[in-house]
Amino acid sequence: MNKENMMTICLDNFDLDCTVEVPVGMFFELFAIMPNMIEKFGYEKSLEEYFEMLSGIKSDFENIKSLSWDRANEYEQQFLRRCQVVAMLGAHLQDIPLLLAGNGLVDCITSVGGVNVTEEVLDGSIPIEQFV
Repeated sequence: MNKENMMTICLDNFDLDCTVEVPVGMFFELFAIMPNMIEKFGYEKSLEEYFEMLSGIKSDFENIKSLSWDRANEYEQQFLRRCQVVAMLGAHLQDIPLLLAGNGLVDCITSVGGVNVTEEVLDGSIPIEQFV
């Protein structure tokens, strides 16, 4: 995969000093289906799964050598998938902010219906004081 198709997810907000690099397309495909998955399994079961997965990630983290999808083996890719799921479940169930970065990420988020915060601030729709 090309670097421009990759993004990073920082898990600092999950009490884990870990940043993973995953394909942008995979992340947004998973992000699109996450609300349906939560609805299907229910809030309580989803929350239980979230805490179980987060605990597993914290215990497995020390054994992971590559945190980048394009250099990861099968076991490490499974770990990276769980990191994505935990980040999304945390955002949906616990209102934990997603910390994302990557080339072209703003364009990708905007294309799937996200708000371009920079444009919103510049045109006065969102007060700059929210970010200070």
